[in-house]
Amino acid sequence: MDYRNESEITMDIRWNDRITYDGTWENNLFNFFTKVTPKLTEDLKKPFKLEGIQRIDETPVHKAVREAFVNLIIHADYLMDAGVLKVIKKSNSFEFTNPGILKLPLEDIYRGGNSKSRNPHMQTMLRMVGFGDNAGSGFPSILATWEDEGWVQPELIEDTALNQVTLYLKMIPKHGQQSAKKIAEKSAESAEKSAETQEELLSERQKQILACMELEVLYRTEDIAEKIGLKGPRTRQLLNELVAMGRLTCTAATKNRRYIRIE
Repeated sequence: MDYRNESEITMDIRWNDRITYDGTWENNLFNFFTKVTPKLTEDLKKPFKLEGIQRIDETPVHKAVREAFVNLIIHADYLMDAGVLKVIKKSNSFEFTNPGILKLPLEDIYRGGNSKSRNPHMQTMLRMVGFGDNAGSGFPSILATWEDEGWVQPELIEDTALNQVTLYLKMIPKHGQQSAKKIAEKSAESAEKSAETQEELLSERQKQILACMELEVLYRTEDIAEKIGLKGPRTRQLLNELVAMGRLTCTAATKNRRYIRIE
């Protein structure tokens, strides 16, 4: 069992918070669930809402994230020798990974109405203490919540090579993704033609910089300069050239600027 908060990772910081078996707590599924659930939902928005005179502090998004966590637990294959329950929280998404493969076709899961829990007794136990939706309605309720929020559809990915399933819940506006898709489709042909040319235009130093940067990780000029063995001013110039070419993006602040590889 492993929970990681990776919402503000940098080159030097791999996670902001982590819960795994370290001997400081009793290692069982229920304790893991109760320790991690508040951390998953603590940053979600809670609009002011009253029911009578009582404030409601839980939204459908809170319920959907918790439902995804319940699904992770009840569908995992605990008889496998390898694999762990893994929950990753990022700044705009959640990832839930469990060992085992799907017991139903993907289209049936997305459609809902059927349920083949790998651990029905565990499902019953969680439902008796107030967690988990009715049989066959849990995943569709997550889909409906994400649709109501206008976010891109959750992705359920089965990896038969690793014998694991991952659910990605991305809090990214659907219209933004659609616009980006249309733009990508319109420019695909020209991008293909220019890709080879752009690679030829890259200097060896620029290629070296791209090779040492991981995706979605923040880097300072000093970090890159140390990696490639150049002085700061020249490294900064190369980084800004890559930004202009669309190979990197950067934070707005000049003094504390960070660079991010985007492809």
